[in-house]
Amino acid sequence: MEEIFQTDQLIKYIYIHVPFCLKKCNYCSFYSEIYSDDLKKKFVSYLIKEIKLFKNKFHLKSETIYFGGGTPSLLSPEDINNIISEFNLTDIKEITLEANPLNIDKIYAKELAETLINRISLGVQSFLDKELELLGRLHNAEQIYKAYENLRNSGFKNISFDLIYGLPNQTIEDVSFSLERMVDLDPEHISTYCLSLEKDVPLYNMKKQIPSDEEVSEFYYFIRDKLMTAGYEHYEISNFAKEGFESRHNLCYWNDEFYLGLGPAASGYIERNRYTNPSDLYEYFIQIETLEVFGNFRSLSKSDHEKEFIFLSLRKTVGMNLKEFQKKFQTDFLKKYSKIIAKYLENKFIEIEEEFIRLTPKAYFVSDEIFSEFV
Repeated sequence: MEEIFQTDQLIKYIYIHVPFCLKKCNYCSFYSEIYSDDLKKKFVSYLIKEIKLFKNKFHLKSETIYFGGGTPSLLSPEDINNIISEFNLTDIKEITLEANPLNIDKIYAKELAETLINRISLGVQSFLDKELELLGRLHNAEQIYKAYENLRNSGFKNISFDLIYGLPNQTIEDVSFSLERMVDLDPEHISTYCLSLEKDVPLYNMKKQIPSDEEVSEFYYFIRDKLMTAGYEHYEISNFAKEGFESRHNLCYWNDEFYLGLGPAASGYIERNRYTNPSDLYEYFIQIETLEVFGNFRSLSKSDHEKEFIFLSLRKTVGMNLKEFQKKFQTDFLKKYSKIIAKYLENKFIEIEEEFIRLTPKAYFVSDEIFSEFV
């Protein structure tokens, strides 16, 4: 199937899935494996083989690299250097490593600072030990402070925190407690996640104890107000950043840019085609051994591409560029979706300003419901 692609296709964004964890969290349904040194070494060797396969097919000139997981901070700085060195870094702007606070001791932070990693996404989730225990996290609040201090002392100037809300039996006071400590530490970026539980996770049996939609909506707007008051820009429905510290890599998803997905369970997007690698480490090894780089391959129809473009663009608080939509799909968005737009203009869930259409803040928490009408 590779012949359908332009071999000189420029790809600037790289996602790398590191599938190892010391222990799976109680809420997580992402693919992961229990860490072992030997398995990690084998994974890194196959990942480098996969990178080389893509380098033979496309023009890779990286602007961002994102190590996600799993727990990428289980990689050694040497592993990270070996992986990064495979890419053309002439235009590199951002290399992110997701990290568990448990892994960030003084030595690791110092060695990490000697690599080209320049952004850390710290899996904080909460500053309440009772919530961290409920979530199955291995760190406690004290270890968050230590990890953050170690990163700052090692010179990291771009740190993001994750915050989960909507936990079983959670109150707005609980949310406020964690949020105040995040704001006090003053990271450059904060990602917020409303807890969503799949049936195959241990925490699912507490699903009935999750706060009501009305309560969770209150949490969301409470978080938003507090972060904006503290100087964070709300640039995407779930993401907040100090000026100039938006996640360059994640913006590639919302801006309909092509990207590679490397590693087991990783997804990529090239020339309106999506693929997903096997969610199994050994199947992934076999795929690489057979010199194949595309798993679960799917070409997007024009209609599917249009739908994706709408809901991904509207996740950005700046909204969707109507001229860009016209150029991509040779269709006037305002005319094609006039009935839906009229309804949401009337209840002030949508606004139009010059060449942009966007959700209003009151629509953010019910955005999925609105997107479903367009797609």
